[in-house]
Amino acid sequence: MSIAILKKTILYLLVFLWIVFSIVYIINDIWSNFKNVQISNAYQQGRADTVNTLITEAEKCQPFSVFSAEKQVQLIKMGCPEAQGTEGGQ
Repeated sequence: MSIAILKKTILYLLVFLWIVFSIVYIINDIWSNFKNVQISNAYQQGRADTVNTLITEAEKCQPFSVFSAEKQVQLIKMGCPEAQGTEGGQ
């Protein structure tokens, strides 16, 4: 085998490996970006669902519990006690 053929073979091998590495890197980058977008969308949807649930519960004008880990509070809509007080007095 001559040196020229050996150099050409090594060059082709290096170019092939560079292309394969580049394709793998690009696919990995696209996949990571996709995962990050999906996680962000799921987080935003969870926040929206939580706020919508709080609004729905508050509109019932009944106290409801909200808790996180060991903390818990009772919430009620601000206008509700006034509305219930005026209705009860009539």
